[in-house]
Amino acid sequence: MLKMAQIEYIKHLYEVEGKSISYIAKTLQLNRRTVTKYAGKYNWTPLEKPLEERRYPVLGPYIKVIDEWLEEDKKSPRKQRHTGYRVYRRLVEEQDFKGGLRTVTEYVSKKKRLLYQKSDGYLPLEHLPGTAQADFGEFVFIEDGDQKRGYYLTLSFPYSNAAFTQVFNGQNQECVMEGLKRIFEYIGGVPSSILMDNMKPAVKILPNGERELTEGFKSFVLHYRFEAKFCNVASGNEKGNVENKIGYHRRNWFVPIPVIDDIEEYNKTLWQKAIKDLNRKHYKKMVTMSNLWEEEKEKLLYLPENEYEVFKLKEASVDKWGYVSFDHNSYSINPRFYSKQVTLKIYYNKIEIYHDHKLITSYSRCYEKNKEVLDWKQYVSLLCEKPGALEDVKFYNQIPKVWREHLKKVEKSERKTALILLREIVEDDKIETGTEALKLAILYGKADTESIRQCYYGLTHETFNPNPCNISVITPMINNNPELSVYDRLTRGVI
Repeated sequence: MLKMAQIEYIKHLYEVEGKSISYIAKTLQLNRRTVTKYAGKYNWTPLEKPLEERRYPVLGPYIKVIDEWLEEDKKSPRKQRHTGYRVYRRLVEEQDFKGGLRTVTEYVSKKKRLLYQKSDGYLPLEHLPGTAQADFGEFVFIEDGDQKRGYYLTLSFPYSNAAFTQVFNGQNQECVMEGLKRIFEYIGGVPSSILMDNMKPAVKILPNGERELTEGFKSFVLHYRFEAKFCNVASGNEKGNVENKIGYHRRNWFVPIPVIDDIEEYNKTLWQKAIKDLNRKHYKKMVTMSNLWEEEKEKLLYLPENEYEVFKLKEASVDKWGYVSFDHNSYSINPRFYSKQVTLKIYYNKIEIYHDHKLITSYSRCYEKNKEVLDWKQYVSLLCEKPGALEDVKFYNQIPKVWREHLKKVEKSERKTALILLREIVEDDKIETGTEALKLAILYGKADTESIRQCYYGLTHETFNPNPCNISVITPMINNNPELSVYDRLTRGVI
């Protein structure tokens, strides 16, 4: 009897590479009849007969409803699936079942083995409902007048030919998982399996040729409970459906070259394009793709109750200039953290920098190479000690224009005081309010530091304006005609 690995190789040579029975028999030194048997085998069910055909005289009328319950279970987490006993209780309570528990549990056990067996026997070109393929495509777009390179992750469903796409600036692990997560949430479910090529963010190819999921992607797969499948090396044709979709989307969605001012808003428009595309007829089945998609959605796994936050953590050291390095770029933080260890929380679109579990600063993630990403606010404290260096620092043009002009005009003896105020505003994280305070002081013709501080205080603190007192007590009338003769009696007429 042949081992499963030999049988898989026979199927691969026959189905994928198109080799003849004679060639396979000669190459593998096997009997021609043996090769014919496995090359043409389509039913890999380990049972001789389908369960429905086996003898269950009492259970027979209830098999259909049991199968529906167990099929629905495939979409749920393991702990929320039916046990044999639970099926029995439901049959008794809901279907007036009169049979015994043992009959039910025996059938449920065998049916589960059939439902959850590994899919080694599926033909390579058989597209089951609820299974998907994923890959990245490249395109160019215009942002701020410059032409840039972008990437779009496409998840396609070969059974219905539906496909959904999201655009990113890179192809890293965070982009892969964020793209899949968004699509899962949009369609309201998770495919039971996803076939993709051997992309480094998701899988490592070991020396013996086996695949091993990367740590980050492994937790993502476990959270969403789908099966990650990977093509053979240099065999992108195995995921032909998504390859075709990538080309289709490029020709129809990214021509002419799109102008993208806000990539998040642009991604929202791609949902509408995907839904509109479902109005076409399936290229082979000649029915509307939307009808097939509605059928296919019923086979999707349920979304997990808890959201998966897509990020990775990395420890980094701060150099004497106040920089931390990541992915060939340098990000600035306050130089007072020199030689200390910080933690980078890396998302697909931003990087947050923490020290002792406290957020220091955050940046938009840079997808260029060898760039210095500066934040002028991180250096204000140092500028307070060296105010004379203001015009020479790299981040000078990042400081709001009105503050640059003000700091240049003030006397050098006053500049340090003005920078100290600016530092206080930065620490309050109210740069816009501080800038409005400066403009207000200039408008009043009083742009000294204390006047700016008073304007800033007025904008950041609620003004108390008490209401007038409402006196409800009636004031008594005053007698303005006093009797003065009483004074004569006191003085006895002597003045």
